Amino acid sequence: MDASLNGPGRPLAERVWPVLAEAALLLLLVALSLAAVWYHQLGDSPTFDEAIHLFSGAEALEDGSFWLNPEHPPLLKLAGALGLRPLRLATPCGPAPCAASPFNGYLHWFYGNSAPADRIVAAGRRPFPWVLALLVVALHLGVRRVAGPAAGLLAAGLVALDPGFVAHAAYVHTDVGASLAFFAVVLLAVRAATGTSLSRWLVLGLALGLALVTKFSAILLVPVVAAAPLFSLLLPAGPGPGSGGRPAWAVTRDRLVGAVLALGIGGLVVFGVQSFALRRMPPAAVEAAVRTYLQSRPARPGEVETYATLARLSPPLGHYLGGLKGVVLLSERGRGANWFRGETAERSFPLYFPAAFLLKSTPAFLVLLALALGAGIARIRRGGGSLPAIPTTLAILVPLLVAAGYLLSSTRSSFNIGARHLLPVWALLAASAAIVLGRGLARRPRLLAVAAALLVASTGLSLFLSRTSPIAYFNVLAGGDEGGRRWFSDSNVDWGQDLHRLHLFLEERGWEETTTVVGYGGVATNYYSRRCRLLDPAVPFGPGRYAVSHMMETLGVAFTTGIEGEVAARQVGELVRALKARGRRIAFVGGSITVWELPG
Repeated sequence: MDASLNGPGRPLAERVWPVLAEAALLLLLVALSLAAVWYHQLGDSPTFDEAIHLFSGAEALEDGSFWLNPEHPPLLKLAGALGLRPLRLATPCGPAPCAASPFNGYLHWFYGNSAPADRIVAAGRRPFPWVLALLVVALHLGVRRVAGPAAGLLAAGLVALDPGFVAHAAYVHTDVGASLAFFAVVLLAVRAATGTSLSRWLVLGLALGLALVTKFSAILLVPVVAAAPLFSLLLPAGPGPGSGGRPAWAVTRDRLVGAVLALGIGGLVVFGVQSFALRRMPPAAVEAAVRTYLQSRPARPGEVETYATLARLSPPLGHYLGGLKGVVLLSERGRGANWFRGETAERSFPLYFPAAFLLKSTPAFLVLLALALGAGIARIRRGGGSLPAIPTTLAILVPLLVAAGYLLSSTRSSFNIGARHLLPVWALLAASAAIVLGRGLARRPRLLAVAAALLVASTGLSLFLSRTSPIAYFNVLAGGDEGGRRWFSDSNVDWGQDLHRLHLFLEERGWEETTTVVGYGGVATNYYSRRCRLLDPAVPFGPGRYAVSHMMETLGVAFTTGIEGEVAARQVGELVRALKARGRRIAFVGGSITVWELPG
């Protein structure tokens, strides 16, 4: 931001009012974002992974053991479990630490506790909208520092009102937290690389550690921090402000030492958080947990032994690395079935994540990328190839490169289940693009303000049009939400969030007892509609009314095979084929459930 805007020669009122207006706009964005999250939380059923995350978090927080769900680090699960404290639930392991996996007690804990299952999930969700609020504020402050208030509000607004961020901020999960972690670490790495203060490296190390216990994809940030002293190599050689004629941004011993220190602090944070989650778990139990988890992937016997031995020698380190190894295996081999553009396959689809990024971005976000590209090209041409100030250049390049690397690595993943894994990419690109546009229009502040207002308002319109199911949002390039359902399934469309809406729909029409529900989610299919019918593999299906979720239409056979067996899966497949061949669509509920009439 230009220092002259707040120069000491300006009257106090002229300096204070812009700051107050900026703060008010930022608070408005945060308030709108939180309101949108809370609004769709009211109607959303528990999604597929939430109860498992809360069970695992409660196990770690209350019982001091970490048997379950090692494929996700503990930090945000602990946050969700902390939200359960007012309910005074029985813990997963009971009064004594678990001597074996408590998974067999999962159903009793979830459905037979002192609070109903849906209330347990609702309580666990409470901390998560605030993660999005922190991301919105961090984006504004980070972008504002190098490109001014309007650019900061632009980046913040495009994320605050983005349907994907709003959707996933409602759930007990790690994706929005990962976005905050990626942005914070990248921002702090740029600051550390362009400064001379040791404290910046200490803060960077703390942020890295917290990122690593948020989601395993944050392991990609380790090379970013390690390379931070070398960021100057991204820039053309030239004179710069520094003692003895040496540029202030040059590679120095102090910066190399700072990076090592940051990596060390990050490792200590991981060790500390893992130690807390495992505090009552004997080394032999940690070894057994890691061994069981990796065998279920399945890992090769030698790999299992290596990580099991490490878990016995250093439980926090072995458990963390074993969880990471399982995620790597899942990414390499997938979960057995992916669905993309009507095709089901065990292999990965290289275009899956690029297409998801393109089709689930808001039009405003795509326009911002195009404007930023145009502004960047125009600036280079106008300046004869010159670049902005060094900190600004790195604030553009580093997030851009990290986002590109993240997106490129995702194309190799065989775990094609949702665009939510790309939320860090959206956050990083929003920051880079807003900085480019903000610097490009620095001499035309009114035009920048108008552009920012229009783009943020357009994003808000996209959110409004997504209505109660922002998780199923698709842009006009996909043909809207209906067109998007022909491209994607799973957590792009149907994570089980509409079972309560279906219950209200059926109850209002008196259709509960005469409708067969074929869906999936974080609670039992008939949790809300207790009088509805369910498919029975022993009873052939016949004419009637069926409510089928999108996941069951697309991946129902593969999903049901793993849960209920081949006979039940075959019945699901036959029903879906019959509905599509001779059924009549009579309603659509939420963003994911179709109600069909199958004639005799």
